[in-house]
Amino acid sequence: MMSSRMRLSKSFIILAIIIPLVTIASLVIYFEFIQAKERVFSVIKEHLVNQKVYLLQKYVINIEKNYDEDLPEIILENPDVAKKLENELTLLQGEDVKYLYMLYKDKDGKYRYLIDATKDENERAFLNQKFDTESDIWERAYETKMYKIADQNTLQTLWVTIAYPIVKNGKVIAVLGADFTYDVYSRIVKILNPIESIFLYITLFMLFMLLLAYILVYLYYQTRKKAFVDPLTKIYNRQYLSEFLETASLQNYYLMMIDLDNFKLINDNFGHDVGDDVLVAVVNEIKSNIRNEDILIRFGGEEFILLVDKKESKESIRVAERIRKAVMQLNIESRNNKIKMTLSIGVNPFPFKAKNIEEAIKIADEQLYIAKSSGRNRVEIFNEKRKYESEASNRISDIRLAIDEGGIRCAFQPIYSAQTGKILKYEMLMRMMNKEGKIIPPGSFLPSIRHTQVYISLTSIILQKAIEMLSHDSEIHLSINLDIQDIVNEDILELLRITFQGKDELAKRLTVEILEHEEITNFELIEKSISRLKDMGFSIALDDFGSGYANFRYMISLDIDILKIDGSIIKHIDKDKAAYNIVKAIVEFARNMSMKTVAEMIETKEEHDAVVELGVDCLQGYYLGRPEFEI
Repeated sequence: MMSSRMRLSKSFIILAIIIPLVTIASLVIYFEFIQAKERVFSVIKEHLVNQKVYLLQKYVINIEKNYDEDLPEIILENPDVAKKLENELTLLQGEDVKYLYMLYKDKDGKYRYLIDATKDENERAFLNQKFDTESDIWERAYETKMYKIADQNTLQTLWVTIAYPIVKNGKVIAVLGADFTYDVYSRIVKILNPIESIFLYITLFMLFMLLLAYILVYLYYQTRKKAFVDPLTKIYNRQYLSEFLETASLQNYYLMMIDLDNFKLINDNFGHDVGDDVLVAVVNEIKSNIRNEDILIRFGGEEFILLVDKKESKESIRVAERIRKAVMQLNIESRNNKIKMTLSIGVNPFPFKAKNIEEAIKIADEQLYIAKSSGRNRVEIFNEKRKYESEASNRISDIRLAIDEGGIRCAFQPIYSAQTGKILKYEMLMRMMNKEGKIIPPGSFLPSIRHTQVYISLTSIILQKAIEMLSHDSEIHLSINLDIQDIVNEDILELLRITFQGKDELAKRLTVEILEHEEITNFELIEKSISRLKDMGFSIALDDFGSGYANFRYMISLDIDILKIDGSIIKHIDKDKAAYNIVKAIVEFARNMSMKTVAEMIETKEEHDAVVELGVDCLQGYYLGRPEFEI
């Protein structure tokens, strides 16, 4: 299942196609060259043999013209005739002729020499000497009354024997024989062998490259598989998500965020080895309750993303509930410990409606947070009626109702010192309880009331809660979030002045985090507003640094105390060299400008260790602590 989803890069696919094609082409060319060489040799051989046949034919015609059927008897009885014919036959000799002779068949059917004009006299046969041969061309020549050829190729030489019958009155009276050799093959080989060697080497090289290419493709596949697979749980890791979405569409999936409830207590009470065993057991149980088409990804320490392949409209609900119940009933045993575990699940049934995968995950994560805040071990599903902009349940009237009935609450997320590991402050995060008692994250209702009086009322509530917390605990430090437009809004600035008037000691323990949603052109106005906030005693932090429109200009020109490095950079820092270097540069630049730095959205130990190594001053994220309604 996992291997079928692993994509190879286009370059490797092209490599896997081109190299085999070039290799096949090289093999075809090489064998075509071998065959062409053989064809050349065959043509040359045929030409040379035809030359010899022509000469023998002329000699035979002359004998047939001048002698009768008693030729063998004349030669045997008249040495002068034999000598004459031998001399005439000698004229056919050449450097390539090895043996040249005339045979006849005696009464017993044995072949005997009549004439032997072999160039080397020491090798000549005497008259009427028996001729021993294993070749059948002599019999075939006698029977067919046509010349026959036998040839044999060695590595260097061509051997040819010609049996040419002498026919008189339809009767074969003798056979003219010639054995000759040609070194034409060696000459052809001498000329063509270098070219053949080149083709051979090219072919062998391409075969080697083919083997090497497939080895590289295999190693590449294995490396990418390791890069996309979590070594502990053997499921995909978060890096695979972007890889998967390059070829897949969220239109075909439901998106779920799954988190193990109180998992930190497992690690704290039993140790990380037991925690690892619990993770593996839970993952295996989840896998046994989903289909092959579904994709399970380890997104963080104990947090998972599940992409459920759509089959029918209610499938996401059934799958989520099935997983939750299965894990709740699971009995986990690890190192003599029996452990029960539950899950909280946030479901986004419409991830394709989000601008990007980050926003789709954020919506599922907000549902997960609601499930956690509502008692854990439950499934929360994003309602289709609750669009990305505020709709029915988040109308202004509903928000006013929440304000009137005390439905506006604050969650507190700790921010730690990187050096001491102690909590330095808490970030206040607004939440709203609707009529059904469900928790609504600010992203679902704030956009619809921005620039309204209701928005001012909400800001006043948060400031009052901050005053209460700061007054109740003289050691606590807090931070609140204001939009960049808020700090140039005279109503908001006046609200801050009035709320903290005469409370200078409290203001010193409050940090205003500036959020950036729109491009700002009037920097002078912003600079004046920040100066007014500083005069009130507040510290100023620039939130989501590295993701906005003009952060670097702010950092240079504005009087900012703290830079909160955007979580989109932090979440890749332990694997992405570019992100690592960006954070390194931000930390160094901030230090030179006497600013503190905060790393946001730390979700894994690896990310935590990386930012600590880089010298970030403060740390914040789910790995260290989630937002809670109570401190």
